[in-house]
Amino acid sequence: MKKFSVAIIGLGQIGQGYDYDKSSIDLILTHASAYCYHDKFELVAAVDPDPIQRGRFISKFKLPVYEDVASLVAKHRPDIFSICTPSSQHFRVFQQIIPHRPAAILCEKPIALELSEAKEMVNIAESQHCALLVNYMRRFEPGVKALKETLRRRDVGQIEKGVCWYSKGILNNGSHYIDLLRFLLEDVTDMCVIKKGRKTMGDDPEPDVFFRFGQVPVFFLALREEFFSVGRLELMGTGGHILYDDFGDTIRIRNAEADVLLKGYRVLSRKSEDIPTDLGRCQWHVVDHLYQHLITGKPLLADGRSAVENLAVIDKIKQSCMEANK
Repeated sequence: MKKFSVAIIGLGQIGQGYDYDKSSIDLILTHASAYCYHDKFELVAAVDPDPIQRGRFISKFKLPVYEDVASLVAKHRPDIFSICTPSSQHFRVFQQIIPHRPAAILCEKPIALELSEAKEMVNIAESQHCALLVNYMRRFEPGVKALKETLRRRDVGQIEKGVCWYSKGILNNGSHYIDLLRFLLEDVTDMCVIKKGRKTMGDDPEPDVFFRFGQVPVFFLALREEFFSVGRLELMGTGGHILYDDFGDTIRIRNAEADVLLKGYRVLSRKSEDIPTDLGRCQWHVVDHLYQHLITGKPLLADGRSAVENLAVIDKIKQSCMEANK
């Protein structure tokens, strides 16, 4: 079977940092580890302007690393590029690598900071038949796929309402849960900022927001990152409760049942069913999905167009927060 060559642009946390000190097939949190542990990819080189990060990459992976993209493409023509730079650089890096006609680009989320840039990236990639996968990694995690099937079967009945707690900004972390709910339920049909909150991570709003995903109302509530990090989603159905907690490491189902003490009442069962998850290997599942797409043509679960839709929702939230200041 064909093996795809890969270069990583950006060697920060998601590029190589999160699992740098680990060497285990059970913990794959970065692009570098995912490509190294997947037998259908060959990591050939990387780029980072920081000499410390370049030194770390050479020390662990024993592969060439360059200061800039131009130096890399002068010596390598990888099939795939991973864009792991800060979000503000995604569009510029994309412009640098797309002329070399890669088979695919795996881009960190958000796809870009400006909606116009994101749309241009999608149009160019499609015109050159380049697969553009955006790393909303929860869509690829086996537990989330199982949860989607649970919802399809209506194991907890019809979903009536939801609440999502998030920290570290609506763009940085909140967007993961917007994308997750678009995947699990339906697209955003309504949205209203309840409280604009502050800005964090530079220019990232931290508002409380009311959404409607299809017909399901979901309230997003922001918690300050300096208190503690949180990623928690609850969905209440007509026949039970779904808890997606610990950023996705825990998925728990509780069904409704007759109250043993009070006749005529129904309560959530004290017993729960856990859906197994593999969040610790999330990045492996992303690159495996990319491989399956390249070999079989299987549709991408998180392509450029879906990422543009996420960014359009975020843009509306940011605009609403700006108008609240006037």
